[in-house]
Formats: sequence, C-alpha cells, structure tokens
Amino acid sequence: MSLQKSVFLSLFFAGFLFSISFYSCTFDNEEELLENFICDTTNVKYADLTYIFSDICSNCHSSTFTYRDGILMDSYNNVKASINSGRVLPAIEHQEGVPHMPYNLPKLSDCDLDKIRAWINSGMQENK
Repeated sequence: MSLQKSVFLSLFFAGFLFSISFYSCTFDNEEELLENFICDTTNVKYADLTYIFSDICSNCHSSTFTYRDGILMDSYNNVKASINSGRVLPAIEHQEGVPHMPYNLPKLSDCDLDKIRAWINSGMQENK
C-alpha cells in the first residue's frame, strides 16, 4: 500500500472516531439520562409487577425453594400473602433491622418500589 493511501486511511479513521465522539451518549449519570422518564404508578396490577416477583424474588422465594419461611413470591396468592405478612416491603425498601432484598443484588429502582407501593395501596389487584 502506498504511503499516500496509508495517510488517507489513517486520517479518515481518525476523523471518523472524532466525529463519533460528538454523537455518542453524553449523559454523565443515570439521573441525567432518565430526567424525562415518568414512572407510571396509575392502575398498577399484578401483571405489571411479575417481572420483579417472578424474575427476581421467586429465584429464592418459591414453593419449592425458600430461604425464609412464609415468604413465597411465585404466584399472585403467595405474593399477596407474603406482602400482607409485613416483612416484604421493609426488606425491599432496605429499612434498618431487616435483611435487604433482593439478596446480593442491587436495590430495586425507585420506580419499581413506587409501583409496588401503589399496587399495595390500591388493594393489590390481580389482573382484572
């Protein structure tokens, strides 16, 4: 390859990388990225929360496997009964004096917690 082609390709590649840097994501933190995000907590139903209960909680709290007796998160009836025990909300809110859940995972997002609280406050409706 000629010197002229090498210089051209090098300059083209450098220009390409430089131009990409101006169009890449420039948010410095999650709050900035999600500043226009609206957490919808209206009319929350169990189906809106199954990604939390089924995908996260029931890994350790199911009918076949549980670390804590009485806390089962693998069906609507079990989730409702577990929440009514009064032990779930303090754990997922990371309150003092209780084991923080989900175990060995980051705390649920503020939006997820708001949705769960809204669902509880509206009577823990199933999917009707």
